[in-house]
Amino acid sequence: FGFPRSRRLRGQGAFKAVMDARVRADCPAFSLHSAPSTASDTRIGISIGRRVGTAAARNRIKRLLREAFRLSQERHPRESPAPYDLVVAVRPHEAMPLEEYRRLLLAGLAHVDAVWRKRAARRAEHEEGPP
Repeated sequence: FGFPRSRRLRGQGAFKAVMDARVRADCPAFSLHSAPSTASDTRIGISIGRRVGTAAARNRIKRLLREAFRLSQERHPRESPAPYDLVVAVRPHEAMPLEEYRRLLLAGLAHVDAVWRKRAARRAEHEEGPP
């Protein structure tokens, strides 16, 4: 599995659009914000502040999160309203093993997917109207 530029969320505007969608999953180490994407695959962006630790610690966490995302690509939702644009807002914590990040990322992705599916079903029901 690769991690090409097309899988990366870039630019302040893209991050803001995802945050404004107001759908998130909270994990102990980070919050996972999401919005349906117009891209062909799920994309990820990582937001990590200085409170998390030194530059070396922040870079290690970013590398682990990107790798967890890359390795879990086959388990990302594929049916509408997926794919998603994701923003991982990291909270201060000690770096965890890669498998823990992968587990948390997939659990968060499953949660936001359920929320978006519920919204899509409600929207379709509303558009259909009463019989």
